[in-house]
Amino acid sequence: MVALGLRDVSASTTTDTFTVSAVITSGCAFGTSSTSNTTDLGTLSFGTMAALSDNVDATSSTGSGSIVVTCTPGTAVTISLDYGVNGGSATERYLSNGTQSLGYQLYQDASHSTVWGEDSLAYSISDFPQTTQTYLVYGRLFSSTTVPDAGTYTDTVTVTLAY
Repeated sequence: MVALGLRDVSASTTTDTFTVSAVITSGCAFGTSSTSNTTDLGTLSFGTMAALSDNVDATSSTGSGSIVVTCTPGTAVTISLDYGVNGGSATERYLSNGTQSLGYQLYQDASHSTVWGEDSLAYSISDFPQTTQTYLVYGRLFSSTTVPDAGTYTDTVTVTLAY
């Protein structure tokens, strides 16, 4: 029987490194996180009525016309609203039932003095805060001297975030 001799075995090692990184870019999304990007902000409703002898005011809420936005803190943001699919303008937007229209307007303030629209009528934030923001929309359905036809009157307004 032959005895095998034990040898001194030492292992060699080598090391290297790699870098871990992340890049945060400025960005915005509708909703409460950068991945929520809600595509429907709900419906701002003026309610049900039989006539329009006086203006009817409505204020949005979350899920019912309010604009909920999350952006990278410090980002400059502009929120604009177009004038709807029924041929509106900065002077008057229109709800339509397909044959008849009702005039209305959307505002940035409860006193209905600042129209919410495009270009100079957009809402600007120079330094977006750390938290999600909810922007209310104030609507006014204009009175009418004639009684409108019965039916459901609608418009679709597109909200644009520019950052």
